[in-house]
Amino acid sequence: MEWAHLGAVAPGALGAARAMLHQAGQVIASAGETFVPRQPDTSHTALVWMESHRALAGFEISGRWPCRLALRVPDLTLLLVDRQGAPHDALALEGKTLADAKRWAAEAIRSYTHGEHARALVQPGFEIPGRVDRLAAPGPELAELARWYANADAELSILALRTPSAGPVLCWPHHFDIATLLSLGGDKSVGVGLSPRDDGIAEPYVYVNHHPAQRDHTLPPLDVGAWNTSGWLGALLRGSELVAAGDARAQQELWRRFVANAVATSRALLGA
Repeated sequence: MEWAHLGAVAPGALGAARAMLHQAGQVIASAGETFVPRQPDTSHTALVWMESHRALAGFEISGRWPCRLALRVPDLTLLLVDRQGAPHDALALEGKTLADAKRWAAEAIRSYTHGEHARALVQPGFEIPGRVDRLAAPGPELAELARWYANADAELSILALRTPSAGPVLCWPHHFDIATLLSLGGDKSVGVGLSPRDDGIAEPYVYVNHHPAQRDHTLPPLDVGAWNTSGWLGALLRGSELVAAGDARAQQELWRRFVANAVATSRALLGA
């Protein structure tokens, strides 16, 4: 996939859309908690990017009629798709409550699987802040977030493919970051991902963090980006810096320079 140019909406103006998307994503996480075999790392509740629908999708619900739920990002629409990704039902979430969305999802799954999976959705074992009464779909902002997720998924997938120790590229529903984990042996690892923003950084940002965090070390300078030491330790590249790089090619090159340098520096800090 070609890099989609970022900046049609300023990175700092995506907060409301990110919060709405995060809320809606809990329907997908709840379906994973209800119907997907439980995993110790809670990855059964995670989402993956589905470029064909510009959507964040849950894992397959297995059975005689396998299916999965997906959340189309640009217009905040829930989809029920089959194993081949063909949509069979849809619900626009504009004006709906989370309870409405979960009821629809449970019924859509029950209907498609001919009653094989007939259960109300179970809330995962975490809560996210800032619940809303009714969902809304701010179009330009959500379309911009879709570009951020699509670019991140493409770049992280390339990194994972080229790194034998890399884990899958997943969007984690509690923080809503999309990331891969590079295992370096023992308890050492490097995480690489994109956060759409959080309480401490009010814009999307690319991050590279390492475990165990080397807080007692002098942090070497980075070629691109900066070290974050507030709340978590790691390298970050702010979305505003990425957008300021210029055209699509320049943005992509800056992403790759940052990730390559930050991963190499993190590995050196870990002695791996």
